[in-house]
Amino acid sequence: MTLDRHLQEQGLLPSTRSKYASIVAAGGNDPTEWLRQKLSKRLPIGTVLPLRAAVKHYLLSEGYDVEEIKALLPKARGRSSGHREALSPEQLATYYLAVEDECEDPVRTILLLLPRTGLRISEACNLRRENLVRRGGVSGLLFRGKRDEERFVPLNKPAQKALSEFLSSAEPEDWMFEGYLDGPISPAAVRKVTRALRTKYPDLGELSPHVLRHTCFTMALRRGADLRTIQALAGHKNITTTARYLHPDAGMLRDAVENLE
Repeated sequence: MTLDRHLQEQGLLPSTRSKYASIVAAGGNDPTEWLRQKLSKRLPIGTVLPLRAAVKHYLLSEGYDVEEIKALLPKARGRSSGHREALSPEQLATYYLAVEDECEDPVRTILLLLPRTGLRISEACNLRRENLVRRGGVSGLLFRGKRDEERFVPLNKPAQKALSEFLSSAEPEDWMFEGYLDGPISPAAVRKVTRALRTKYPDLGELSPHVLRHTCFTMALRRGADLRTIQALAGHKNITTTARYLHPDAGMLRDAVENLE
């Protein structure tokens, strides 16, 4: 079985399939030995995990069983990546103004949605018009995300407004945010704009689509959402992943200390 066919059967998104294929190609004739050499360099754990996952899927596509792979592959060890700070409420206000002033659709609408939904950039770019639904009287996005699992993400009023204004003028037929050649817009096109924004607005720090996803969950935590709710919103399989994602910001730490008295 080819690697791409195997990855499709696993329900992985096109962006993930492309990333894993590139990793395996970089491994040359012996991706397993290449992975061992990479792990010996003590790379950040966030870099190590996708490398190991790609080689694992490669071995599965080659007919190795799980026990054989466990024996062949070294454990994923790496140094702590160090979390990226979410945008503060003040930075978020600056961000929204910058997006409104500097960006054009469809990127503008995507960037208005990311910190309000916590979507992965690949999930946002691959939305279709039919993914906008109402469930239990709540307007939201129903789609298949990572691991091809169905997820419902509610839209708050500002998110509904941004999407409604976009759809009233764009009227997409298939992909909600169309790119070139009748396909969806690419994550790379959105990342290009966030890089330009952080250059022009240095107060936004290390702005990226992933930081915006992180910001959504940090703001939800600040407003009292529990970990299980944030896990469902994020689409994480394990709650330990959600816990690693969340870091109280300076304002939350200040509030905790002030509330001691």
